[in-house]
Amino acid sequence: MVQKFCTICGAVLPEGVKFCESCGAAVEQIPPAYAPSPVQPAPFMASPPGTMPKRNPPVKIIAGIVIVLVVLAVAAYIFVLPKMSGGFTPSTPLGGSGAAVTTPITSVVTATIPVTAVITAAPTPTPDPFPDALQLKDGFPFGSGNIASEANVYRVWMNDSYQWHNDMDNKYYLEKAKTGNKFLFVFLNVYNKGDTRVWPPTAANVKVYYDGQTYSSDPNHFLPDKASDRKATAIEVKEVEYFSKLFGSEYVEDYGYSHGTQYSYLYPGKSNAIDGYLIFQVPKSLTPDKAYAEIEFNGNEKGVWNLG
Repeated sequence: MVQKFCTICGAVLPEGVKFCESCGAAVEQIPPAYAPSPVQPAPFMASPPGTMPKRNPPVKIIAGIVIVLVVLAVAAYIFVLPKMSGGFTPSTPLGGSGAAVTTPITSVVTATIPVTAVITAAPTPTPDPFPDALQLKDGFPFGSGNIASEANVYRVWMNDSYQWHNDMDNKYYLEKAKTGNKFLFVFLNVYNKGDTRVWPPTAANVKVYYDGQTYSSDPNHFLPDKASDRKATAIEVKEVEYFSKLFGSEYVEDYGYSHGTQYSYLYPGKSNAIDGYLIFQVPKSLTPDKAYAEIEFNGNEKGVWNLG
């Protein structure tokens, strides 16, 4: 087929010319090999009898099926899985932006062990029975005027046993406390500050208090004038026989005695003081700081000393 327009000047070319009438350029011929072939319609092929032509499923149906499957999967994840595993904790809320990440769920069974609460009440402190007790060597005044006097508990000594000397046969004898007990020696001094003799407190007027119990002087102690068929003789206790009295340099004796003679009255002056020890059997657990000595005087006056 011949070109209709000149490729040089663009003039219209009559059919069949070989040169452009306007510019004289040669007219090129299109080779037959490159001529476009007419498009033939595809022949119609009929389907075999009894068969339907194949069609692609509609997009809407496929989308609907996918949506149903997604809804079922979400429902199972929310309602079924928590009951099977015991919990559900999505890291991203459903319906939120971004992809939801599922956190693995571990079912933990915790055994509860009953614990019995043990409440230890603080021990109630034992009240001090004598909060105003005197200390050792503190004087306690009793009486007044011409019979004014003063008492003093000034020393203690303790041991499971002691040795006492019998001047009649010039021997020492061992005295042992009962099982669970020990001996407590309480040293006291009483003197008359007035000018008239007075009745002194006796051994029976002196008590020891410890742990809610009251103790009197030991009746088994051998006193100087215990024997009625002989002259009173001084009795020495080996462990304390060289202890001095509160006043002066004389050695201490049993309370109420002086050189083996028992006092009947308390005469004026420190030189006439009644000074000596009383012996008590007390529990081994006794400690001086928890024990007290009480002296009762005429007129129901009482002095109390802590022995610690």
